[in-house]
Amino acid sequence: MLQPFEVYDQDLFDQEMIRVFARSWVWLGDTEDLQEPGDFITGRIGYQGVLVIRQEDGEVRGFLNNCRHRASGLAFEPAGHCGRSLTCPYHGWAYAIDGRLIGVPDEPRMYPDGLPHEQFGLVPIRVEVAWDKLVFGCLSHRAPSFDEWISPLAERYERYQFGKMTRFHRDLDETYPINWKAFCENSNDDYHVRFVHRRLNKARQSMDTIVRVAGRTCSGYKPHVVAVDDPSGGRTDLPDEDLRGHYADFVYPNLTPLPYATQLVLVRADPIAPDRTRLFSRLYGLDKTIAEQDEQLESLATTNKEDTDMVTELMRNLRSPFFRVGPPTTWEGRAAHVMSLVREDMATPLAPDEFTAPLEAS
Repeated sequence: MLQPFEVYDQDLFDQEMIRVFARSWVWLGDTEDLQEPGDFITGRIGYQGVLVIRQEDGEVRGFLNNCRHRASGLAFEPAGHCGRSLTCPYHGWAYAIDGRLIGVPDEPRMYPDGLPHEQFGLVPIRVEVAWDKLVFGCLSHRAPSFDEWISPLAERYERYQFGKMTRFHRDLDETYPINWKAFCENSNDDYHVRFVHRRLNKARQSMDTIVRVAGRTCSGYKPHVVAVDDPSGGRTDLPDEDLRGHYADFVYPNLTPLPYATQLVLVRADPIAPDRTRLFSRLYGLDKTIAEQDEQLESLATTNKEDTDMVTELMRNLRSPFFRVGPPTTWEGRAAHVMSLVREDMATPLAPDEFTAPLEAS
């Protein structure tokens, strides 16, 4: 489980941004913002800003969101349309949407000996569009493929048909005074649910929770009291387990998906500082009215508050040199697994070509 010395250390946090986040597949957004060539989304993987753009041939490509001249970003909105090119606001360098450098103001005067444009295109990253909906990115050229990363959940996720779900009309986006690992540990703690979220007890068979861990994923299956809260939403084309409950899943390092038969909840914990984390939550559903969407959004906001209030309390006490962490219960197996993955990554040096090896075509 998470130890106090792993919470507030800035040097440790800086290393996590490289050894954990830069070597992981991170959810960035979805294809609803990438309908036409020139449509883009932006995001962050650890400290690094990234950019994903729909191409003229219909593919999506990802890049570091940095001009190659100095440190300026190129796109600043969460999503938008850039036409056929992106121009740096600092010195006006311009790039085609496929990443090629296509313009340098006053180039003959600024670079009288010439500038090799082919060496200064945007730096590419790996991108994967999953289930015809969700966009993931990875900075490492050596990390496993996305298919391998997600494989323990893949078959079940294919059944849900997320591509047919549509995004709710608003997101939840808040920053909290907590460490990202403390929140992710809480997300994978099946023991706390019936105490911290006791308002849900009448609708859940919490004592029948099933804990599963595999690779870089975890899952806590939550059976419902169907007579009180039927999670099937009228679907009959899924296995009985999927229709009679929902899952609290986790995709390492920072994504908590909660898939239901007719709804998908995503909660991403973006690390900002050792004691500051942004929670970005987005929901998708099948044929949900605005009223139904607002009801689900309010329920999630309440759940997020319950969790972050509790984790904020833990953060205060994790500063104490006298606190010693107790042994994990069987229902904290997912949390212990996630922390073992973090520690394994932190102990594994970067490959010499971790971020420079040739990228394979998707």
